[in-house]
Amino acid sequence: MDGACPFCLAIQKRVLSLDTRHRLRFLDYNDSSVAARAPFPQIRLDEEMHVLATDGSWHAGYAGWVVVLRELPRYAWLAWLLAAPPFRWFGPGLYRWIARHRYHIPGFPAPCHVDACAISAGAPTNRSSIMPPDTR
Repeated sequence: MDGACPFCLAIQKRVLSLDTRHRLRFLDYNDSSVAARAPFPQIRLDEEMHVLATDGSWHAGYAGWVVVLRELPRYAWLAWLLAAPPFRWFGPGLYRWIARHRYHIPGFPAPCHVDACAISAGAPTNRSSIMPPDTR
């Protein structure tokens, strides 16, 4: 996640309140050691959220949220549903639409005005990463 971004911090707070098993960690991609762990260039990390699953696989955007939901006991059923057709076919487009309009969603903060959370023009998503804790 972008540790300077109010939207990212709001999402982190909401997700962590649902993580009753304490399986998720949020890492700031502004930290070069965190960015170095990802097999993506920085520009791609800026474009959408990325998740490193406990099995070592990476997921981005909509697929990343499916992985996150699997880790939340109250929402694991929703992950199963969203991973199935037809939701998995339409979900990525819906993810991009929500990401483009995220600052108009009631209950979330307005966009930040610092360079750390600047989003490139046309980039559809926020700059966040959610990683389940290492199980090794």
